[in-house]
Amino acid sequence: MITDEIQFLVAAFVVLSGILLILLVYLICRKAFENRQRRRIEHFKIIMNDKMLHSVFTGEFLRSLQADTKVKKLALEELLSHYAEILEGTEEKNNLIKLAESRLTAYYRQNLSSLRWSSRMNALFHIEAFQMEGLKEDIISMLNRRRITKEEKIRVLTILAQLQSAEMFDLLTGKYRDLSYLEYRNILSRLNTDGFDQFVLGYHSCQPELKFAIMDLSGLRKELNYLNFAETIFSVSSGEERVRALKAIVSIGHVRKLDQYLHLFQSGNWEERMLAARLAGVLKAEKTLPELVQLLQDSSWWVRSQAGQSITMFPQGKKVLEDVMSDSNDSFARDMAWEWINKGVYQT
Repeated sequence: MITDEIQFLVAAFVVLSGILLILLVYLICRKAFENRQRRRIEHFKIIMNDKMLHSVFTGEFLRSLQADTKVKKLALEELLSHYAEILEGTEEKNNLIKLAESRLTAYYRQNLSSLRWSSRMNALFHIEAFQMEGLKEDIISMLNRRRITKEEKIRVLTILAQLQSAEMFDLLTGKYRDLSYLEYRNILSRLNTDGFDQFVLGYHSCQPELKFAIMDLSGLRKELNYLNFAETIFSVSSGEERVRALKAIVSIGHVRKLDQYLHLFQSGNWEERMLAARLAGVLKAEKTLPELVQLLQDSSWWVRSQAGQSITMFPQGKKVLEDVMSDSNDSFARDMAWEWINKGVYQT
């Protein structure tokens, strides 16, 4: 009995050792292959570099600049990725896009149909980096596949937004209503003014997460064209939507009638009080100074801190904070005034 158990253990040890040995040989061979391929890629990058730069800066695509093997495609891809990040000129960027389309379109089209998720995602990443509009239809067709991951959907929608696709509003308000606020915001941030304005005009038919993204981006764009939109939504909304509309107004940095916002200094919502304090600092409205001083005693640290920061934006802000330190009976107010005086804003 004991002999049988020993034989079994020995056999199991031999089998496991054999498996581990096979794995080790495989990893060694794979590493050797990867090192060899990396050396070949670097070799072709050296050969291609001058030719590619000539094509990018002159718009003349040399026949000798070919990517007829996988290694050459990878070498050209790395070169194009590098220069896509550092090129500034519009003409040069357009030439780079044309070069990528002429040499790598077939390669990426093939990878978009690959069974490997990593190959598809890598193709999508570079299509976005090179702004390859010629593959737009191939990208749209991916959305109709039965098996497509959420990461692929997000990347496809991002690329379509970057290409200013006319279908964006219908896609995001129709089939793709389940994305997160951050995902919507990342997608919408790629749109130009005309594309983004479609979402502003259709705001009321959007789902809440998409509304939040639209409102935030309307503020980040800092264009007065969106002020009426933000103020209208602020006046008719409630909860988080109202707060985001107020934040957009503050980001734009202008209001039509300041008196309509003065009641926010006594709001029961700490976020509204904080944003009212921020708006007062942005506008530097003298009539709001007493309200800001009062907010230095607020129960919320965030409100007190914003009030102190806003006071520093006024020409007489240092004097106001010094008076608070010497005259106020509220320890919160004195501490916050001291903190903002000593933050370096007024130090000489």
